[in-house]
Amino acid sequence: MKRSLAFLNRFETTKIEYKQANDALPQDIWKGISAFANTKGGVIALGIKQEKEKVIKQGVRNPQKIVDDFVSTISGKFNFCPVVKPEIIKEKNKYFVRIQIEEALRYEKPIYIKDAGPSKGGYKRVGSVDQKLTDKDLQRFFQERLSSPDAQTLKDAKVSDVDKQTLSIYRNLRSLQKEGAKDVLLKNKDLLKAYNLLSHNGKHLTVAGLLLFGKINAVKRFIPHFRIDVIRIKGTEWSKDKDPFLSQDFQGNLISLRSRILDTLDKFFLTPFKLGKNLTRVESDPFKKALREALSNLLMHQNYFHPSPCQIRIYNNKIEFYNPGYSLKDPETFEIPGSELRNSLIAPVFYDLGWAETKGTGFKTEILALKKLGFPEARWINDEKNDTFTILFPYPADQITPQVTPQVTPQVEERDRIAKILTFCENPRSLKEMMSFLGLKDRRNFIEQILNPILEQKYIEKTIPDKPRSRFQKYVTIKKR
Repeated sequence: MKRSLAFLNRFETTKIEYKQANDALPQDIWKGISAFANTKGGVIALGIKQEKEKVIKQGVRNPQKIVDDFVSTISGKFNFCPVVKPEIIKEKNKYFVRIQIEEALRYEKPIYIKDAGPSKGGYKRVGSVDQKLTDKDLQRFFQERLSSPDAQTLKDAKVSDVDKQTLSIYRNLRSLQKEGAKDVLLKNKDLLKAYNLLSHNGKHLTVAGLLLFGKINAVKRFIPHFRIDVIRIKGTEWSKDKDPFLSQDFQGNLISLRSRILDTLDKFFLTPFKLGKNLTRVESDPFKKALREALSNLLMHQNYFHPSPCQIRIYNNKIEFYNPGYSLKDPETFEIPGSELRNSLIAPVFYDLGWAETKGTGFKTEILALKKLGFPEARWINDEKNDTFTILFPYPADQITPQVTPQVTPQVEERDRIAKILTFCENPRSLKEMMSFLGLKDRRNFIEQILNPILEQKYIEKTIPDKPRSRFQKYVTIKKR
C-alpha cells in the first residue's frame, strides 16, 4: 500500500528528519541512520527541506537510482547494518524517498559509521538533532551488549574446559581468512578475553565461550540438550522411516561441529569445487553455498536454551534446516541488508572466520538468490509462538527425477551408496571389505562403476599409491581441510 507524505507536514522531531537529495544521496544521511538506530528508530524523508517555519517538498530526481545506491552502500557502512526499509513515494507528480530505520537491538548497539569508529561515527537522536555519542553513552551500550543470552556467565565453567585443539583450528582458519590477523598471535586466555568470552574476573566461561571453544564433555555437561541431528529420511514426508546408518547426531563446540556437518552434507551433495586464495575451498555450486549459509544461520542465530535439538532433515526431494529460535528479523525484510542478532558474542567469531557477513546480506545473496539463478525457490516457516524457524530447500532438477515418488530416486540412491562408502572408508578398507559391505559380488563392475569414479573425484585414495596392485592395498576417505 502506498504511503502518503501528508504526515510529514510537521517539523522535524525525534522520529522524523528531512533531507534534500536532488539526484544523489546526501553525504550526511549516515549520521541520521546511526542516530535513529541507536535511539528509538525513525524516518528520513529525502526530497524535503525545513526552512524556518516552512516544510518545502521539492522532490528528487532518479528516485530508483537513489534507493539502489542507498541499499548497496549501507551494507558496508556500519559496524552492524541496521534494519532499514526504503520506499519511493509519488505525490503531486513529484517523487520522494522515505526510509524507515528500525531501532537496533541492544546486542548490536552502538551502531556507528565503521570508518570513523564508535566515538566519532556514533550518533543519537536528541529532539530534532543528531548528536555524537558521549563516552557515557558508549559505556552503557557496551554493557548492555554483554547482556545477550550467550553472554551469560557459567559459574562452574572454567578456562580449563576450553579445548586447545579448537583454538588452534580457529587460528588456522582465521589466518586463511585474513593474512596477518593479529589476534592469532594472542595467548589462549587473551584471545578469549578479546571476544568477551570470559567473565569479568577472567576465571569462568560465558555461554558463547563454551559453545565456541569448549571440550565436548564440558558442552554436554553445561548445555546437555544441545545437539544437531542430521536425519536421512527415506521418503518425501516426515516420518519415523529414517536410515539408521546415515542419520547421525552431533555434539561438541560450534567450530568443530560446522566442519563435521559440512563434511556429512558433502557426502550427499557431491558437486564440484575449486581452490581459491591460500588453497581454501571455494564452492562453485550456488545450491551448496546456500546450504552452507543456512548452516551458519542455524548455528549463529539459534536459541541455545530451547529444549529441542537442531535438525537437518534430508528427504528424497528436499532438505530442511529446523532451528530452535524464531527469526528476530521480519522475514518480509530478508531482501533488505541488516541482521538482528540473538547471540551477539558468537556472531563476531563467525564474522571473523568468514562464515557470516556483518552486513547481514548472506541470506539474500546466497539463499534468496537461488530463484534468480534458476534453482527451486527456498521456503521458510517462522513460528514465533513455538520459537522455531525452518527453512526448506527443494533439490535442483538435476538431483532428483521430475516425478516425486515415495521410492528413492536413482540419483539419491547413488548418493546414499557413495555416502555409505565414504563413511565406511574413514578407516582403511580393502576392496573385498568394501564389496562385502555393499553386498556386491561382481568385482569388475564394482571397480568400473563405483570405485574408479570416486577415486577420480578424489573422494577416496589408495593407502599404497606406489604399488596399485599390492595385495595389501586399501582405500581410505580423503579428509577435507
